[in-house]
Amino acid sequence: MRRYDNPPPDHRTSSSEAEPLMPSKPSHLHQSFKSYIQTALIAIITASIAIIIFKSMFNTCNKPLDPEAEERRKRKEDERLRSNMFWTDLEPHTCKTYATREYTARLVNVPSYYNRRVDACMAIPVNIHGAEHTPKWCEDRGPNDVIGHWEVNQHEPDCASYWNWYKDFGCVSPGSGQRRIEHYLENLPLEGDWKEFCATTPASFRGMHFMGAEFCFQKNYGTYGHWVFDDESCK
Repeated sequence: MRRYDNPPPDHRTSSSEAEPLMPSKPSHLHQSFKSYIQTALIAIITASIAIIIFKSMFNTCNKPLDPEAEERRKRKEDERLRSNMFWTDLEPHTCKTYATREYTARLVNVPSYYNRRVDACMAIPVNIHGAEHTPKWCEDRGPNDVIGHWEVNQHEPDCASYWNWYKDFGCVSPGSGQRRIEHYLENLPLEGDWKEFCATTPASFRGMHFMGAEFCFQKNYGTYGHWVFDDESCK
């Protein structure tokens, strides 16, 4: 029998039971799943932040404005636009009534989008004979063709008619208690409406004052006014 002085070699693995086990490497499938989860989380967080920002901006844009603040803003903008508008082409026209002449002018520098042209026209004055006058009425023909109309009753001597040839027709009838007076209208302007001038030319007689004739008529190319008033001497 063969004798061994040393024990036979141990053919077991060299690792000792006391050695700790080494962790095995993660598989490729595990790494891919982990990467997918991370990407999904990042995408969800990014989308959530975007939604929050969008909602905040949407709510801000759709938040109802303060009515008073909005009204102040509109008023300031309207005043700014009107401050740049002005009148041009001021023209005198015919006499309309006693001592009153018509004027017209065109409002310029009106923005094409401005939709309160007539309001602006009625509010913006023009200087006539050294005084400021606002239009009596306006016509809107378009952004660059807004026409203002004035009737000016100051410093218009060519429009000042007057009464002449005072005539007392006596009592209307016996016991009527009324007297009839007639006047002839002088200085009636050419193209002037004789009825308008007769009704608006003032008259004073027998201690009384009238803003115009009570009755008007024409005779022999002349214009006459009549007044009938109470008179105790006619009773």
